[in-house]
Amino acid sequence: MSEDLSEEMKRIKEELADLKEQLRRIAEGDGERRRGLYIDLGDRVHKYVEDVMEGVAEGIHGELEKSIFIGPKGVKILTERPSHRREYRIEVSFPKVAEVMSALGHEHRLRILDELMSGGKYINELQEKLSEITTSTLSSHLNVLEEAGLVVQEKVRGRYLITIPGRTAYKMARRVTRFLERRN
Repeated sequence: MSEDLSEEMKRIKEELADLKEQLRRIAEGDGERRRGLYIDLGDRVHKYVEDVMEGVAEGIHGELEKSIFIGPKGVKILTERPSHRREYRIEVSFPKVAEVMSALGHEHRLRILDELMSGGKYINELQEKLSEITTSTLSSHLNVLEEAGLVVQEKVRGRYLITIPGRTAYKMARRVTRFLERRN
């Protein structure tokens, strides 16, 4: 565990202890004080709520990822789960890794993924949102993302959807970028 992570965990534990103490004092107080629950987090509230929500979202995402996979060949629902959590080695196809990284290596493709994070969109909706990208270039970028398995296009309606691996890859790229920006 890195020292920064250890310090962050220590800080969170201290904040939780403070919150528990505030709740205990409120619960022991008179009836007037119990009508409203006020916990002062000061200027840390935004970051705290953001961290909690990100943790919840990651947990939900992790559970979904274990049971449902939306990929270029459709939806696959896994019915078997490992009975215990052991580390196991998954063979990696380096050409596939390079294809995914290459697909993420263009600003326009990242903008497309960002737009699809909020839900499926038709090409004309993407064109409206990303007016700096020409229609032919947008189509070309969507093809690259689709070949890499990061987006799929509905066969009937033609709407583009981001896959779970696409969401994961996009979020990981953003996290790596934030990490590198903080180090500089």
